[in-house]
Amino acid sequence: MVEESTDVLVVGAGLAGLSTAVFLGLHGVPALVVDRHPGTSVQPKARGQNPIAMEALGTAGLTGAILAAAPPGREAVSIVISGSMAGPVLHSLSETYPDLTRYSPAPVGLASQARAEAALTARARELGARLRFRTRCEAVSQDPAGATVTLRSLDCDLVREVRARYVVAADGHRGGLRELAGIGSHGRGIFERMTTVRFTADLSAWASGDAVVLHYLRNAALPGGSGVLVSTDTQGEWVAGMAADPERDEAATAAVIRTLVGVPDLELDVLGGATWDIGHRVADRFQAGRVLLVGDAAHVMPPTGGQGGNTALLDGYHLGWKLAAVVRGDAGPALLDSHDAERRPYAEAMCDWQVANMVVRQRPDLADESIGEPMDPVALGFGYACPAGAFVAEPGAGAAMFDDPDAPSGRPGTRVPHTRLTGPDGPVSPRELLGPHFLVFTGAPDGVAAARAAAAELEIDLRAHEVHTAAPLGADPRGTVLVRPDGIVAWRGADPGELAKALRTVLHR
Repeated sequence: MVEESTDVLVVGAGLAGLSTAVFLGLHGVPALVVDRHPGTSVQPKARGQNPIAMEALGTAGLTGAILAAAPPGREAVSIVISGSMAGPVLHSLSETYPDLTRYSPAPVGLASQARAEAALTARARELGARLRFRTRCEAVSQDPAGATVTLRSLDCDLVREVRARYVVAADGHRGGLRELAGIGSHGRGIFERMTTVRFTADLSAWASGDAVVLHYLRNAALPGGSGVLVSTDTQGEWVAGMAADPERDEAATAAVIRTLVGVPDLELDVLGGATWDIGHRVADRFQAGRVLLVGDAAHVMPPTGGQGGNTALLDGYHLGWKLAAVVRGDAGPALLDSHDAERRPYAEAMCDWQVANMVVRQRPDLADESIGEPMDPVALGFGYACPAGAFVAEPGAGAAMFDDPDAPSGRPGTRVPHTRLTGPDGPVSPRELLGPHFLVFTGAPDGVAAARAAAAELEIDLRAHEVHTAAPLGADPRGTVLVRPDGIVAWRGADPGELAKALRTVLHR
């Protein structure tokens, strides 16, 4: 038995775990990250980073790496519902994709999960994280001072007992740490088993030249009546998704792929595949004492909509600054209660949305009143208002969980709007100033001085900006707005002298 200690142990080195490690490190708390696999993903899996995720990655200096990881082709995405790749096209989703530049200054990323994980791994290590692969979590116990986790090396069978102040469960839906922590789950369960197959073929005659090509296929000749075709990082390599069948051999698999493409004599080479469950499940809570859940350990959703990876990455972004603040002593442990309060309602909405997408795009046979139509994706992504959490709620703010992104309220618990503020340094959007620090925007004559005094009193990193008017943020023209490191409005008011009190409330000091 080898014993060691760490402030934070992250179990799982996927998008959620690596994101958590990056944002912990960015806030000065290097983590120990372990994963049972040999390394990060080598499969494309999830693809694409929405502007919200790109904002987060930008604060960690990862914008360039993610943009450089885009696959070959035009910097665009083709998403259609069709009978086969060759046609007919039933509906083009990409043609109706909204313009998101009005809601965020960040670009859209097109990196695959494999390349995104590689970029996150490199950055996490630069920020001090230690990564150990081929390491399995076997037990966890807690006491008032911390958690004791038993880890086993799968290479040499060495057992380590790690003492951690906090443990982040990022080990996916099969990892087991959620159950070890005594957290249950709920949801619609498993819809179907899916086999995804990598293959090579020249599909240029039927595919667009976009960097990302995704076809949802609805065809009675397919197993289960539906399937998927998606491009990968490699020219001429594709992934086909089809209902699983343990008796299907390679010849039968090739036949299904030809039906998906719509070309009976297509020449192709099957490279390999994997079988997995399409399901819907949300943990009953995202925290049990010193164990906090992120990613698929917290929420499992169908892939239709492509936001599972983004949601996992943003779990780490929103948790990272809070956990680091508690570890550093800048915040009280009660700040971590906001992880469940803020992220679980959003996860419920996102999982439901992707189920509704699955019904519309692939499985209309599953439609029922409990699923309904997919909600507006812009409101889902940019309008979420935390029902409760680490902010000073305003009396009479209402209980609506989503704002209209075209008319943001700016109330505490929502994203600080992407709007142009003018001050001594010229026009700037609050979302361009996000980083590992609090932000204050103030139209009060003494607002900047009050903000600096509050930061000095609490010994926290805070950047104060004088603006000609705070009205674009939903505040009084001479009002003051406090923004958290993750871009969520924490407080707003008329008296900047209340900033220290607001910060103490947010940080549970």
